[in-house]
Amino acid sequence: MKEKKLLKKLVIIIAVVFALFFALVAYMVVKQIQEEKILKQEIINYSNKDLATDDFSITVKTSGDCAYVEEAVKKFYKQLSDNVKTINFYLNNDKLTNILSYENLVKDRPNFDLSHSTIKIAKDKINESFDNIKNLSEEKTIKNLIDKDKLEDSKYYYDLYLSLMYTEKDLETLKTVRKEMERLSNNLNEFLNKIDEILYFLENNNSKVVYSNNLIYFETNEELNQYNKLLSELNELGNNLSNKEIVKKDTTGI
Repeated sequence: MKEKKLLKKLVIIIAVVFALFFALVAYMVVKQIQEEKILKQEIINYSNKDLATDDFSITVKTSGDCAYVEEAVKKFYKQLSDNVKTINFYLNNDKLTNILSYENLVKDRPNFDLSHSTIKIAKDKINESFDNIKNLSEEKTIKNLIDKDKLEDSKYYYDLYLSLMYTEKDLETLKTVRKEMERLSNNLNEFLNKIDEILYFLENNNSKVVYSNNLIYFETNEELNQYNKLLSELNELGNNLSNKEIVKKDTTGI
């Protein structure tokens, strides 16, 4: 009788253990599904943001392998956005557009050292940012964004990552962003080079220039015509910067 009771208790204990085990497995499966759902939504949310204006501060909302993937992707978008914002900043920087203002020319003449320095700093920042964008949008950068050795289930989560970030549509959109940033950076460099050229022209002809009543006067029509020609070329370059739209990554297909 005692043996039967003991056996019954043992069966109950085993049943409870199995029930707890399956409940734990079910919980882990449900939790994984929920984590992946959150991960996918977070990536969609980030990739739908405007690279030039939106906030890309990083808050990780998942855990485990999902958290590692989420943080890596968000860091990627933040770096991409930071560099796009830098180019966009110089695209709309009043300090640059006012270099040729009457007030600045009078204040900085005859060598325009501060103006030349401002242009150089801007060009360096623009070129550095474009180089970063170019590197970030390379296919090898996207593939190597995740270190599989840091994932517990490396193959599953790496494949999941690739399905979210390495589709043909994703790569094509990043390529578009890179081309747009290249266009803007090249146009900005040409625009700034032309401002530099105008400053050097004024510097070299300083003895022939009179600044008075918000106007610039030249001794001869030859210098005046050269100056107007440079301004016309600058205006044309400025028109090339008129399209200031920053491309966003389209994720409507996810």
